[in-house]
Amino acid sequence: MTGENSHPRAELFIGESRFRFSLEGPGAEVSKLDGAGNRGISNYLSSLLREAGELKASDIHFEIQRKSGRIRFRIDGVMQDRYSYPVDLVQGIISRIKILAELDITSTRKLQEGSLTSEVNSAEDIRVSIIPTIYGEKAVLRILSSNSKLFRLEELGLSADNLKLARKIFAASQGMILLSGPTGSGKTTTLFAALDELNSELLNIVTLEDPVEIKLDGVNQIQVNTAAGEKFDSYLRAVLRQDPDIIMVGELRDFETASMAVRAALTGHLVLSTLHTTSAAGAVTRLTEMGLPAFLIADTLRGVIAQRLIRCFCQLCSGKGCSRCRGTGFLGRTGIQEVLKIGPELDSLIQQGADSRTIESRAVIRGFVSLKEDGQNKVAEGITSAAEIRRVL
Repeated sequence: MTGENSHPRAELFIGESRFRFSLEGPGAEVSKLDGAGNRGISNYLSSLLREAGELKASDIHFEIQRKSGRIRFRIDGVMQDRYSYPVDLVQGIISRIKILAELDITSTRKLQEGSLTSEVNSAEDIRVSIIPTIYGEKAVLRILSSNSKLFRLEELGLSADNLKLARKIFAASQGMILLSGPTGSGKTTTLFAALDELNSELLNIVTLEDPVEIKLDGVNQIQVNTAAGEKFDSYLRAVLRQDPDIIMVGELRDFETASMAVRAALTGHLVLSTLHTTSAAGAVTRLTEMGLPAFLIADTLRGVIAQRLIRCFCQLCSGKGCSRCRGTGFLGRTGIQEVLKIGPELDSLIQQGADSRTIESRAVIRGFVSLKEDGQNKVAEGITSAAEIRRVL
């Protein structure tokens, strides 16, 4: 088929059915043909991964609906429909994903996780998650690039005041520094930007991660396989016998890991980690809920940076929508942050068991800028829209 609006065509065999479909464009036309076999699926997956790389998608979703299947990409943090296909075609693709990830192909009613590798777009590791839904299995591919960019702190959207304050916090010789925010808010990117500044041949820096997403020369990086039963606290205990200066723990997930991190911070090490909290002050509450005594939190915590990722206006069309931004008006992302430096006054509040609202109110008096206020500042600067800030917060 040729013509100005036509797309490349391909045929795909699944079981006793043969499909002809377009390789480009959301809602691509599909027609069912006769045939047998299952060739072509791997090539189609490669084309999807290539397309995801070109669009800088972080995830590919394969979903079964009541009457059809669909494939969606997450681009700049937002889900976008890409393709709509017959149910059995998408089911066949999901089955192929399970084979490549060495999952149980015979079971369609249990949770499964795995990974696969691909040479497409230098994707070193693709994490696979399978869950059963009422209409069939849903698969999500999380694309982890081996060439993940190492950013500098000044490239992460921190305001001048927040950047200066963050560098003061990371300059601490010992104690604990936390990054907070939901999944996908860029916490790991910020941690590695800080580690890159701290990195020196005079220091022994060790990281515990699951998985290792960004590789940093000069740093001893350890991948903790939690899926195989390995635990962060066990590795952290061993790392403390490795004469470290700085330790980065991917996430404080439980009391055991958090208590070991505090112990490391109390014994002269600088510990960097992340927490899933909505605000910087909320990190104190979360640590308390995990069972850590307030006096230990006050003694070790040096600062918390909370952040979110927001979409930026497309510079080519100034947010109006064009071919480059696929009509969305947005292209690329930056961060909004709040930086909470823990000093003597906040130490006292933490020891007294103050809640997050009280801690934040006291910090505001000292010049603390909230996520909402930082977002409003970026709207005023013409970086993004008020609607985008509301969506994220």
